[in-house]
Amino acid sequence: MAVTKVALVASMMACMLLTCSYSKSTLTCDQITIWLTPCIAYAVLGGNVSSLCCQGIYSLNAAYKSGDDRRGACQCIKDRAAYIPGIDYDRVNQIPGKCGTKCPFKLYPSTNCSAVK
Repeated sequence: MAVTKVALVASMMACMLLTCSYSKSTLTCDQITIWLTPCIAYAVLGGNVSSLCCQGIYSLNAAYKSGDDRRGACQCIKDRAAYIPGIDYDRVNQIPGKCGTKCPFKLYPSTNCSAVK
C-alpha cells in the first residue's frame, strides 16, 4: 500500500510540472518542484528524509538570490503541496532541520507568502 501511495504521489507531482512564473523570482516553479519531489515520501508517509530530498533543500537554499526568490518559492511550494493527498505540514516543516539547514518560512495552507522576507 505504501509503495502504491508513493507511486501515486510521484505521478501526481510529475503531472503538475507546469510552467509557473512568480513575481520577479529568478527561480522557476518547475525547478523547485524537481528539487523537492524527493521530499514527498517523507511529507506523506514519514520515516526517514532521503539524501536526495536534502540535496534538493540545499539546492533551493543556494538558489535564493532575493526576497522575490523566497516569496516565489514559498508560493510555488504552497500551491503544489495543496494537491498532494495526505501531506503532513508538520513533517514538511521538519525537513530542513532533518537535513541540517533552515528554511526562510514555515509552510502551511494559511502561509502568507507575500510576507516572506
